[in-house]
Amino acid sequence: MTVRPAPRTLTVLLAGAVLLLTACTATDQGPTTPTQGSSDGASRSPGTGSSTGDTVSAEDVIESFPFVVGGGQTTVEVHPLVRTGDHVVATLDLRPTTVPEGTQELFANRVLTDGLTSEPVQGGAVRLVDLEAKKVYLPGVDSSGAAVGAPSSLTSIPADGVRVQRVYAAPPAESVSLLFPGHLVDEVPVIDDEVPEPVLPDAGPGDDEAATPQPVDADTVDQAPVHDVERYTRQLNGAVQVIESTEHVEVNLGSDVLFATASAELGPQAQEALAAAAQRLEGHAPGVVDVVGHTDDVADDASNQVLSEQRAAAVADALAKLIDTSKYELRPSGRGESEPLVPNTSDANRQLNRRVTLTLTSEVTTRTEVTGEGDLPPFDAGPVAKGPEGVEVEQGSRPYRVVAPEARRVGDSLVVTVEVTAEDDKVDSSFGIGGLSSVFSYRGEGTSVPTNVFGVAVLSGSTAVYPYDYHLGDSGDTEEWRPLGDLDTLRRIDGGQTLTFAAVYPAIDSDTVAIQVGQGAGATPFRLTDIPVVDGE
Repeated sequence: MTVRPAPRTLTVLLAGAVLLLTACTATDQGPTTPTQGSSDGASRSPGTGSSTGDTVSAEDVIESFPFVVGGGQTTVEVHPLVRTGDHVVATLDLRPTTVPEGTQELFANRVLTDGLTSEPVQGGAVRLVDLEAKKVYLPGVDSSGAAVGAPSSLTSIPADGVRVQRVYAAPPAESVSLLFPGHLVDEVPVIDDEVPEPVLPDAGPGDDEAATPQPVDADTVDQAPVHDVERYTRQLNGAVQVIESTEHVEVNLGSDVLFATASAELGPQAQEALAAAAQRLEGHAPGVVDVVGHTDDVADDASNQVLSEQRAAAVADALAKLIDTSKYELRPSGRGESEPLVPNTSDANRQLNRRVTLTLTSEVTTRTEVTGEGDLPPFDAGPVAKGPEGVEVEQGSRPYRVVAPEARRVGDSLVVTVEVTAEDDKVDSSFGIGGLSSVFSYRGEGTSVPTNVFGVAVLSGSTAVYPYDYHLGDSGDTEEWRPLGDLDTLRRIDGGQTLTFAAVYPAIDSDTVAIQVGQGAGATPFRLTDIPVVDGE
């Protein structure tokens, strides 16, 4: 079943969480070796995909990388995606390289699971991503809601390794990315071949034949969700806020930048914001642009209604000089104080509610990179250092070093590498670094994003971008959203170990970027600057 979210309403509640990404690039032909320029030891095997014309088989390893989990470390080996009817089967081999003394397995509960919903999906944290089409593919489930694949449940990784297989809807592309906790594999080819057996090729016979995994049966898939991914950007220190999907763009212009208090006359700062808004609109096919004015709850209803209408008309008149109105019809209206983004309970919230929104429903024709201009805004909430050098932060009385060696372009998207090392000697510290994440939602009331996913902003000048996200579904009256990155930062990290987390952002047209975790409930604020942006191979 393909799930496509309808256009959603924009809001901004900025708070931090940590997101960390791992770089992965291709090497020359030859034996598998660590990838040059990769900070996490990722490596590729010969014949890395149909996009290069190389012949690959289902048993080839496209890329391997280390994964710290449960107090130990395992190597993850990624195989090509194999078509079977309307689906593809993903095959991952997890081979532990270190296991804590006295144990025979690595505890992996929740690591590969989207366990943040009322119906957890085993393997739900492993997703296929078509970055060009802006689609995310989630694991298929049967009629009972259980993941289709082998093993059906994975709460631990045996010391002798395990093969994990999951079924997804078949993407039309010849290759897609695979997002694993802490790592993005750029290109995984989609091939026609026999689906690999569900056991490691070099695994010995099991003691219990009844427990031997059964071959994957894609015919048992009841749903294999596919979601559009959306991108959120803030320009000019929040004066322009944009949520954009492949078929919808909504631009939120802060009234405090456009107008003086209680005025509908555009001020001197309005032109730059309107120019940025026009650029976003013209990246989409022609259509009707609804220009809607909103106010806070100060003053009476009637006055606010009139003011909202006047402000919408002023913005429409100014935009008419910047875009072709024969293609983009401007339709101004006002809603007064009737549709607040957030409750009018503070000055900060009232500022968010004073806005003019521009909404256009049409397909993307050109996807422009976000432009980073101006200076970084002041930041005194926590330590600041250059990304490759890192900062030391403390969470739950434990010291961590956070490093961001580089950011990597993949098409029109951006991958940022951040590494977190525990600088103490504690063992079995099962709560990990969850405190580095926090409430992260810019979609407002009626939406839910779990507090232990990342929410790091990538900054360039006065522009901020956030990880792509997608509408997972509804829980009662609440929309559930997920970022295109790690779903759970509550991972175990023992003293001396280094964890990475992965996510994908819209690219910024800049040679360097910064990342930032802001002040928020449970957050540990910091900023890392001067992170070099490199081109992915």
